[in-house]
Amino acid sequence: MNNNDDWNYPVMVICKRTGKVYTVASTKEALEMLLNAWPVAEGKAFLMALQVCADVESGHGQSLEARKSFLAAAMEAGVPVEIPAIQ
Repeated sequence: MNNNDDWNYPVMVICKRTGKVYTVASTKEALEMLLNAWPVAEGKAFLMALQVCADVESGHGQSLEARKSFLAAAMEAGVPVEIPAIQ
């Protein structure tokens, strides 16, 4: 596992269907959510997030980029997110 994988600032994702809140705190968790629990399997931002997260997981790219692409995919899919305030 890539040590640069953890995100300094996690993202809270709300499942619209169940209301359950997930905390996504790493690129690995983001990739798992995109692959297994995402409401859509299409869209430019979704595909980009999959690619960026996979690249970061394989040691290419920065976790900050993975986080940004995950947030863009959430916005595109209408997935509600909460970002804890940065201290």
